[in-house]
Amino acid sequence: MVANKNFGCGSSREHAPIAIKASGISCVIAETFARIFYRNAINIGLPIIECPEAAKAIQAGDEVKVDFDSGIITDITTGQEFQGQAFPPFMQKIIDCEGLVNYINQK
Repeated sequence: MVANKNFGCGSSREHAPIAIKASGISCVIAETFARIFYRNAINIGLPIIECPEAAKAIQAGDEVKVDFDSGIITDITTGQEFQGQAFPPFMQKIIDCEGLVNYINQK
């Protein structure tokens, strides 16, 4: 899913990112995220990445690949690459574990 500025604004609970994840969306790319949505998405294991250039350039129907280690977003349809904001390693571990609860349970 690709979105504009302040994506998730007005969503103070984890229900919004849970619904997005449950619908089969594997990642959200946006210009910016509302802070509470950002944290809730990480906590439930929904990968999100901020990149204004990608959010503006990617079109409906484009196939996109995201490398969360480097933050590189590739629009496979057009061949364009964008540098998104990569996650710190501890956040990547939370997402890899499918959420904060699973991450804590593995410790």
